[in-house]
Amino acid sequence: MVSSLRTQLEHDAASEWEVAPQIALAVFLAPFVGAAAVIVARADKSFFRFLTREDSLLEWAQFVGFVAAAVLAALVGWRLLGQKRHLPAIMFFLFALGCFAIAGEEIAWGQRLLGYETPESLEEINEQRETTVHNIGSVQDAANIAFTLVGLYGSVGAWLLRLRRPRWTLRPDVNLLIPPLFLTSCFFVVFGYKTLRYIVFPESGYTVTKLGEWPELCLAFAFAAYSFLTLRRLRAVNVSRRGESG
Repeated sequence: MVSSLRTQLEHDAASEWEVAPQIALAVFLAPFVGAAAVIVARADKSFFRFLTREDSLLEWAQFVGFVAAAVLAALVGWRLLGQKRHLPAIMFFLFALGCFAIAGEEIAWGQRLLGYETPESLEEINEQRETTVHNIGSVQDAANIAFTLVGLYGSVGAWLLRLRRPRWTLRPDVNLLIPPLFLTSCFFVVFGYKTLRYIVFPESGYTVTKLGEWPELCLAFAFAAYSFLTLRRLRAVNVSRRGESG
């Protein structure tokens, strides 16, 4: 079973995304290894705080990842628009906008860097009293549900679609929307963490909350890598078509 799934993962990486099997396997395992490392790091409180506190290592890495994803996804949308593939182009533009919004929210839209005050009306309803939207009760609940669903689709959903290969997934525009199998572990870490928060730790403390920084980084990396690989894929198709026409 495990051997079969590994074969499928490596085949998908090489045939669909032109990624070497060794790299694909390493990327697939990295989210689990990283999660274990962050949990172990909790034994050293000062190091754990350094990793997970606001405006520190993991949060800024997330910001970079989501910004990269936003730029790359916008480029994918622009290329699809040039090919008159309007529906997937719009979806990637919306995806880019979403990644940009997440990046801004991650650093409170630069509030802690620039030192400006939170508007009173927002401060009253914001859990962290910052210039962010995702820390407002109802929005936070909706965002958590959205991240859970994204994690489920990007992990379990991607495997089901790739393994079963329903006829409609073979269409180019649909196939673009299925992430590589070697990135599904990134999405699964997000899905697993959010599910544990709902079921096991509904009233979580500092440690459980801060452990969430790693799944967020995994998601940022998955979004950026998926956008980059999709852009590269579209460019390769264009080059191939030019070669055939020449």
